[in-house]
Amino acid sequence: MHPFCPCNFRIVGLVTRSVSITKGGDTVFYLVQEWVTFLRGLDAVVGIPLCLAGGALVYAGWRLWQVVALLSFGVVGGLIGQSLSGSMGFDLYWFGGGAVGLALVGFLLSQFASVALAGIIGGAVTAIILGVFRMAGPILWLGIFLGFAGCASWAFANRNRVIAIITSFEGGVLFISGASIMVREVSWLHSFFRSMTAESPFMIGFFLLVPTAIGVLIQAADANRSSAKSAQ
Repeated sequence: MHPFCPCNFRIVGLVTRSVSITKGGDTVFYLVQEWVTFLRGLDAVVGIPLCLAGGALVYAGWRLWQVVALLSFGVVGGLIGQSLSGSMGFDLYWFGGGAVGLALVGFLLSQFASVALAGIIGGAVTAIILGVFRMAGPILWLGIFLGFAGCASWAFANRNRVIAIITSFEGGVLFISGASIMVREVSWLHSFFRSMTAESPFMIGFFLLVPTAIGVLIQAADANRSSAKSAQ
C-alpha cells in the first residue's frame, strides 16, 4: 500500500475528527473502533510488514529510539495541527506543518524526547479520566498539568525504562494489528479470537500487555548487556 494512498488520508481524518467530536473515555473507544475498521479494509499481505515492524520495536526498540521518537513527535504534531485547522476533514497543510514542526523540535531536543512523550501520554490519560467524570475548566487543565508533570518527572528519572515501555507498547500495537489482518484468512482462528474479544473486550488489552511486558524485559536485558560490554 502506497504511503500516500487515499485510505491513509481517510484514517488520519477519522482519527482527528474523532478527537474533536468525542469526549472523555469515549474518545479511546472511538479511536479503537475506527482503527479496527481501517484494518478490516487492508489486504492480508499488509499484516506481514506490520508484524515485522512491531517485532523489531518489541525486540530492540531502544536501539531504534531516535527514529521512533521522531515519528511519534511527527504524529502528535500532525494531530495538533489538524485540530488547530478547525476542519472536520483531513487538512494536508495543517497536518504536515504540525508534523514537521514538532518533529523538528523532537530532533533538536532528542535527549528529552522520552520525557516529553511520557508527559504527553500522562496528560492525555488524565484528560480522558477527568472527562469521564465530566470535569471541565480550571480543574481539567490543572489535572492535565499534574498528569504531564508527574509522568515527565518519572520519565526523567527512569529514561531507559520509559523508552522500553513506549517502544514495546507501540510495537505491540503494530504486531497485534498485523496479526489480526492475517488471522482473517484462517476462518477457525478468526472465529475463535472474534468470539473471545466479543465476550470479554478486556482481552484486547491483555493481548497488548503481553508483547509490551516481553519487550520491556528483553530490552532491559539487551541494554544491560550493552552497558556491560561498554564498561569492559
